[in-house]
Amino acid sequence: MKILNPGDCIGIIGGGQLGRMMAVEAYQLGFKIAVLDPDPQAPLCQIADERIIADYSDPHAIAELGRVASAVTYEFENVDAGVLAELDREGRLFPNARLLAISQDRIQEKAAFRRLGLKTAGYLAVDPAAVREPLNQVERYPVIVKTARGGYDGHGQRRCANSGELQSVMDEWHDIPLVIEQYVPFDKEISVVLTRDQHGHLVDFGAIENHHQNGILDFSVSPAAVPDSIRDRAVSYAYRLAVELGLVGTMAVEFFVAGEEVLVNEMAPRPHNSGHLTIEAFEFSQFAQHIRAVAGLPLGNHHQLSAAAMANLLGDIWTDHSALPDFSAALAVPATHLHLYGKRVARAGRKMGHLTVLAESPTTALRRADQARKALTAPH
Repeated sequence: MKILNPGDCIGIIGGGQLGRMMAVEAYQLGFKIAVLDPDPQAPLCQIADERIIADYSDPHAIAELGRVASAVTYEFENVDAGVLAELDREGRLFPNARLLAISQDRIQEKAAFRRLGLKTAGYLAVDPAAVREPLNQVERYPVIVKTARGGYDGHGQRRCANSGELQSVMDEWHDIPLVIEQYVPFDKEISVVLTRDQHGHLVDFGAIENHHQNGILDFSVSPAAVPDSIRDRAVSYAYRLAVELGLVGTMAVEFFVAGEEVLVNEMAPRPHNSGHLTIEAFEFSQFAQHIRAVAGLPLGNHHQLSAAAMANLLGDIWTDHSALPDFSAALAVPATHLHLYGKRVARAGRKMGHLTVLAESPTTALRRADQARKALTAPH
């Protein structure tokens, strides 16, 4: 048990928007923040009390973070779990290093899902030493080929419609472990974002419906338009993972819904893009719950205040238009909340911010979120 007091420091590995939103909640509770990130202008670096400018997996930088922080968390999975082992042994790393290691390797992750009795899409794990053998084991197409490590927002994965395309991708990625996954013709993609505290208490935000574009989350809507039985099963699966893997903190678990089947796709042991709408739509957000868990505090009520939709704002909005986005026009849409992350350079596909819109129903919230985002670039 690690209980922090006001004035204590929380270390965050990664200086992006997730870390920044964690820090906002930590500051409200009187904690200080130290960040480790190679970019001194990263969103969290702009507001943190202490900055350690170094590579995420630099053991000396991790040791320094451990010296200044009472507890340490992280905002993304691509951190060498091995360099966090000492913090983990000391009971100061949340979530734990084992969960981190599983989540950052798709082969380990899918094996863990299966071991815990959760259903996934059919898949083959490909060892680079035997890279040609799996071709004979693929019974039907299309398939999705994914790198076992390092993929995010559509990176590190390719869809293959036939054996020729599969062979081409495997030749290109011949020297790295891969997963060949059966394509699932799903009806919906949903996520369950939940938090578990140091006493083992759990809260969740129900099922959130997600819509992707080019592998990047486009819209999230809460509550998801799925039957109660589907929602309850997804939540129970997420709880099983949280308990069995010893989660402390916030985690997101993503699912495919195909008819009556609920297939687990992947997990992220930290706050998640699909949970951004919880800032306005719930009494306590995913970030507030995460900081409470890390600090050894009781979790807040998980009461939903309103239906909501979140729209990501990518760098394309800046780079594809000659004028700056018209934020006034977007904010004129009723119950629209704007979050900009403070990133200095806009690039296509880069997450620069998001809009959350509250409404009396998920359908209305989604329609208004689309309206607000379109207003950013409408002629004026």
